[in-house]
Amino acid sequence: MDIENFEKQAIQSLLFTAPVLGEDMKRFLAEKSSMIENLAAQAIEESVKHIYWVGAGNSRVNLLSGKELMDRFTDIPSDCYCSYEFIWRSPARLGKDSWVFLASFSGGTEDTVQALRYAKKMGAKTIAFVNKADSIMGKEADIVLEYKSKGLYILPLAGTFLFVLELAKKLGNSKAEPLIKELKRIPDILKKQYVNEKDPAKALAEKFRGQEMIYTLGTGPLYGLAYKFGLTVFMENMRVNGAFIETAEFRHGPAEMFDRHKPAFVVLVGTDESRSISERVIKLIEHENSPLIVFDAKKYHVNELFAPFLLMIPLQWFAVYSAYIRGIYDLDERVLMGHGIMGKGSGVTWP
Repeated sequence: MDIENFEKQAIQSLLFTAPVLGEDMKRFLAEKSSMIENLAAQAIEESVKHIYWVGAGNSRVNLLSGKELMDRFTDIPSDCYCSYEFIWRSPARLGKDSWVFLASFSGGTEDTVQALRYAKKMGAKTIAFVNKADSIMGKEADIVLEYKSKGLYILPLAGTFLFVLELAKKLGNSKAEPLIKELKRIPDILKKQYVNEKDPAKALAEKFRGQEMIYTLGTGPLYGLAYKFGLTVFMENMRVNGAFIETAEFRHGPAEMFDRHKPAFVVLVGTDESRSISERVIKLIEHENSPLIVFDAKKYHVNELFAPFLLMIPLQWFAVYSAYIRGIYDLDERVLMGHGIMGKGSGVTWP
């Protein structure tokens, strides 16, 4: 397939969300801001004692920021779990004073459907981010935040940010209001990125044309996004060997493989407190002459916490062109996922 026809087809795929992220995030915030603000007020009225963030795969990592923001801006305890781990761990604090936020694009992810039912069994309030309300989780959750978009990472991420920041504002944290205003400016940046990041990403994909083992490193606010691309997108959509490693942890063992191997690295760098350690790790990789691509949030001049919003589109363009280079033209095709091979349960559609 020639590149022009591939690009036209890619725009229509579920994987490639970049074309719609700006408009869809803007619409989502306009439609759901009042509801989310009311949720924050309700959490205070009900004296919520613990908030859990639960999901699987891509739909977990967009909730990791919920835990980070809760820690930074409130004194309400919070945890983020993989869906089955949440059930297996059986947190002692889970109960009627707990809220559980869950995310699933399909609303029928086996792991997360079971987590939702477990949370309800334990008496917790359940709030679900789903693409469509007419889904298993949409029907069973106490509160549904339907986003009606293929933007399964950015839109729940935006909802998570807004909820915690509204909660922090109502609890008297003066840092929250400016961040809420900045969040609502992100969609316009995403629209520009969709156009501006295309050609640079194509060049980066060419640079990594022959790489079949890619380590993705990220930390701080970028931990979740690095996990998303390192363990799901690159392996799932590019069909390469991959691994995610927290940036600082790379120094604690994994770096020793340089003695015999020089794999490729994609490193996500933020502007938060983690930046200095990221720069040190990059220098190490450069010294070892391993193939390296750096995605740096500093380029976009936004608050450090919004880095995952701003590196999403550059990374996605890179993944799309990398798939094309490897002869993968249908970005939505799956070998195992979505075919009923790995999922169990009535109405379950994923994995």
